[in-house]
Amino acid sequence: MVRRCLFPVLFILSACAGPVSIYQTKPATDLAWPRQMNGGPKIVWVRSIAEYQDVGIDKGFWKRALEFFTGAAEGHLVRPYGVLFDGNERLFIADPGRGVVHCMDIRGGRYTVIGDKKGSPLRTPIGLAEDEADHLYITDSTTGAVYLFDIKEGSLKPFLANRLRRPTGIAYNEANKLLYIVDTIAGQVVAVDTEGRERSRFGTFGEGKGEFNHPTDIAVDDLGQLYVTDSLNYKIKMFTPEGALVTQFGAAGDAAGDMFKPKGIAVDSARHIYLCDAMLDAVQVFDDSGRFLLSFGVPGTGNGQFWMPSGLFIDHHNYIFVADTYNRRIQVFRYLAGGGPSPGEGSWQPRK
Repeated sequence: MVRRCLFPVLFILSACAGPVSIYQTKPATDLAWPRQMNGGPKIVWVRSIAEYQDVGIDKGFWKRALEFFTGAAEGHLVRPYGVLFDGNERLFIADPGRGVVHCMDIRGGRYTVIGDKKGSPLRTPIGLAEDEADHLYITDSTTGAVYLFDIKEGSLKPFLANRLRRPTGIAYNEANKLLYIVDTIAGQVVAVDTEGRERSRFGTFGEGKGEFNHPTDIAVDDLGQLYVTDSLNYKIKMFTPEGALVTQFGAAGDAAGDMFKPKGIAVDSARHIYLCDAMLDAVQVFDDSGRFLLSFGVPGTGNGQFWMPSGLFIDHHNYIFVADTYNRRIQVFRYLAGGGPSPGEGSWQPRK
């Protein structure tokens, strides 16, 4: 009798729809920003990802059978922060709530977890960056270290230790092959090569030009220019790859274009600057001169709504990945470069 009951259960478990590419998902045009604008919307909502099943990844028949009977399913996000989506359609999510990094290999149809083994050095992974050699770099704010995960080999090892006070944001600059790491407590950005050799440092603790007050994140555009979230100075600061200040903008406040609790930062192909504000529950968009263009998202738990968003990443196709931290998910949007000025043809008109 037990054996007879098992067959339909195992048959159900064997069914799987297969991975669903981010790029195959039709955006929800009813969730678009701004609501009314000549030439159509600029930002559209694409999808929400809270666990690996949301992208059609399956763990395999026998693994699912075991989890069915033991109830030991794992894969949900607890407190996502850093996010990265690479050219091989691998979605990496730093989850300091679990002390791990989730890897959803959408093209390969596999879900794995970095740092879930006994003895893992990861405590509070925050920032993620990847180089051309399939090396994933992970900042850990508690251990004060940066770790290197070799994606091909599946190995995790220390990369930088005892040289940073609280590493948070990290970005790889394809233009000069350097990694830029935000050291929040030191109020600095540290540049190292892929061998871990320090090349430069810039910034000091303060409120003036070129100074930082608890910076949190960093992004790089296609020309190699750096964008840093200077959180407690309520500014975005732009630098050359050598660390020379180009410009800065921002002010404290809760009105459109102000900054309340700025966190993650990213740049699209037209060099629009996106900033997560955890207290405003929104992503704000500026042009590269600092003009406020628009914001998307409102407080809430529905699609296109946020609860203390933190990390940001924009891929080469202008898909925008937002770590919606306290909603325990990643929300995906897209900048429609063709819905108005094309990259390089100008910018959006500022919202009045």
